[in-house]
Amino acid sequence: MAEQDIKPEAAPSLNLPKGDNCVDVHIINTTTDIVVPAWAFVQPVQKGHETMNMPTFAFLVQNKKLGKTFMFDLGCRKDWWNHSPAAHGSIKNGIPGLNVSKTINEILREGGVDDQKVDGVIWSHWHWDHTGDISLFPPSTDLYVGPGFKEAFMPGYPGKEDSPMLESDFKGRTVHEVFFDPSKTIGSFPYHDLFGDGSFYILDVPGHAVGHISGFARTTLTTFIFMGGDICHFGGSYRPTPYAPLPSTIPPSVPLDPRHPTPCPCSFFQPAHRSPSHYRTSTFYKVTQQEGAWYVDPPTAQKSVDKLEAFDASEDVFVCVAHDGGLVPVVDWFPKGRLNGWKAQGWKQASQWGFLNELPHEGKPGRPWIAPGLVREGKVVSKEEA
Repeated sequence: MAEQDIKPEAAPSLNLPKGDNCVDVHIINTTTDIVVPAWAFVQPVQKGHETMNMPTFAFLVQNKKLGKTFMFDLGCRKDWWNHSPAAHGSIKNGIPGLNVSKTINEILREGGVDDQKVDGVIWSHWHWDHTGDISLFPPSTDLYVGPGFKEAFMPGYPGKEDSPMLESDFKGRTVHEVFFDPSKTIGSFPYHDLFGDGSFYILDVPGHAVGHISGFARTTLTTFIFMGGDICHFGGSYRPTPYAPLPSTIPPSVPLDPRHPTPCPCSFFQPAHRSPSHYRTSTFYKVTQQEGAWYVDPPTAQKSVDKLEAFDASEDVFVCVAHDGGLVPVVDWFPKGRLNGWKAQGWKQASQWGFLNELPHEGKPGRPWIAPGLVREGKVVSKEEA
């Protein structure tokens, strides 16, 4: 007997702010393709999903009214082997696959944006797949970071020997550590109004890394994009929920791999769920709690993901986490178009269940690796050579 759709429960109110100014938002594929060990990000690890694919996205944010151009995240620097020793070591020792074919600066210039006129860069956090090579931007490009960043990482290597950052990242550059008033929240996250006009907010989203922050952009007077950074790393970490249950049949708008039946019943994915009896109303994964994982505070990180669920349930919010492969075949990528019309285009519905393509079936892996190995100067190198 075919399953029926489940009526969603009412999600907690987000108290979405009102405003009369918007920003133009472009999503950028940074060409940073990564393969990671699943245990370092999610639990429980499913047979056939021991490694995870992670394309990496950044955002170009333009406040036309104020004449301001900002970047939210930068991907990885193309010459990743020139990172600080701490960052290079984390790549060499913990990443099965990494390929970066272009710098974010090259991508911007090819798309008609002068990277030397970018007013500011917001780092969601300090990890090497988000910080790019900010030294390629002029000193006039300000840097915005989250709470605790300066004390933990500045002045950078070699002045601070264990820092994953480089002193050259900050030379001559103004670094703003964002302050949050805990009494002012969107959903359950404290916010900072970046431009002071309600068009773009920085959210305090702790747990994954020291100073982890997210972006919240007004794309029309009533719609928003949640730029998640690494609040989590996989769509199945915050989907489905009682507020947005898995539909009985996966909508045809979702680009599923040919290995899935057409039409595809939701039951096809039940065996890959951590709790098969609740597979339509609870997330496929939780944040890993293992020691040595890529989370500085896993319990707090899980709380942040739990808070994200209300945003994902809102018809007026498009959640875009930095490594969500479900976005790849759906949205218009820079420089083709903006994300502002996401609701009219149906991009949220089309990408929402795209993570299902990565899940194993009967113990067999989902999609193959997107990065062949550690690629240095166009050639795959061994761990020793890296």
